[in-house]
Amino acid sequence: MPNLDQDRHLLEAGVQVLSEYLLSPELFYPLGGDLPRLTLGNLLLAQRRSTAAGSELHSNEIAAVREKWQVAWGQKVSREVHTRLELWRNFLSEYPSSAAANADRFPAEIRHRAILQLLSKDVTSAAELDQLPGLDSVLKGSWSSGEFVWEKQVSQGFDPIEFWFLYGTLKSK
Repeated sequence: MPNLDQDRHLLEAGVQVLSEYLLSPELFYPLGGDLPRLTLGNLLLAQRRSTAAGSELHSNEIAAVREKWQVAWGQKVSREVHTRLELWRNFLSEYPSSAAANADRFPAEIRHRAILQLLSKDVTSAAELDQLPGLDSVLKGSWSSGEFVWEKQVSQGFDPIEFWFLYGTLKSK
């Protein structure tokens, strides 16, 4: 899970190449160094976390690119939703076979679900997220509500109703 400093670096580097990224065939766009690859989901999550920590970085630039390249933005969102659903489904299906080990992975893996929530606002077809309620049911079957899973200082950016899955953890069985 990236920390707030890495989020800031991802935002700074990502905004510089955002238009280029949207027009490229790459879904996971390399930014270099130890930065996570650029995706719209990674960018939006880094922005949300940074804003929650009190740093409104690049909101206007991101909004301007989103407005200018609406079709390309929507196409990237659709591709990323498909990929994140698959990654999230894979984690949930692996969890029961080794609950203790997989429960420890939860804070990193829940990124996929959080990104899906952020991307859902840009989904052009509701059918793209049809699988999400079923996956949420699987999660709830092993769920234990509790503390916010990431750094406390970013919790205010994630409403406990909308982002309920960030307020707890998986049972280690």
